[in-house]
Amino acid sequence: MSESPTFRWDDLRVILAIARRSTLAGAARELGVNHSTVFRRLNAFEDELGIRVFERLPEGYVATAAGEELLRHAERVDEAMLSVERALAGRDFRLAGRVRITAPLHFARDYLAPLLPAFRERYPDVVLEIVAADRDFDLARREADIALRATSSPPEYAVGRRVCPLSWWIAGAADYLDSAAPLNSLDDVVNHRLIGADAAFLRLPAMARLESLVPADRIVARAGDLETMAAMARAGVGLACLPGDQRQPALRFILPMPDLPEAALWLLTLPELKQLPRIRAVSDFLLEALRADPRLASV
Repeated sequence: MSESPTFRWDDLRVILAIARRSTLAGAARELGVNHSTVFRRLNAFEDELGIRVFERLPEGYVATAAGEELLRHAERVDEAMLSVERALAGRDFRLAGRVRITAPLHFARDYLAPLLPAFRERYPDVVLEIVAADRDFDLARREADIALRATSSPPEYAVGRRVCPLSWWIAGAADYLDSAAPLNSLDDVVNHRLIGADAAFLRLPAMARLESLVPADRIVARAGDLETMAAMARAGVGLACLPGDQRQPALRFILPMPDLPEAALWLLTLPELKQLPRIRAVSDFLLEALRADPRLASV
């Protein structure tokens, strides 16, 4: 009688990460390991089970029929493990330990990093881990404990506090604006070079709205993050659509973007974590400090 194949929970985590990211590199970033480790673990897993979990296609890794069946079970196991983690986390009452915060790149650099010395002085036993990225980390999957997120619709599973409202603007470098056609209303943007978003970043209403204003040939460059868009605008590539928190001396914010869902900057966490002393301490500290920041008073 042959032995049944055996595998560990970590094997399922690798399979789920590949399914969610569609590439080995994306799965490696999610898991915090290198590309070769994911490749090796996937091959060993498929050899152990004697099935092919993914088809290797030019557009990425796509689950086979057997893989889809496996993934359905793996998702249920994943949710059960996350429920256990959240339940245990909710019983931790120490004002110490790690708090993982996710924030957009420029927020992490310009707003959070300068606050760390004061936070450390007040809470020396709490270690802040800042994950800076323009993609949304999943709080429900404990990819982060707190999210500093600009959004018009916070996820229903999270609880949070509104830091400040946010608006979007058409912005450009002074040298570019001084030498280009007049820009008195949004109707005038058709006469300018524009910096657009890549396909993934078009999920933002402001980016989609900008695209709707002009013919495709007016978009002279594209980027998938606000930092690069702002840098292109500073270099005189063209006009960019940026949120008010990106204000900087090298850029003029000329026209507000109309007809957008009302957006705000939110501090978000999970209901079962919000009363943890260290989570509460970080949230209260950040809320107080960010609301007092004059740069956010007029965004």
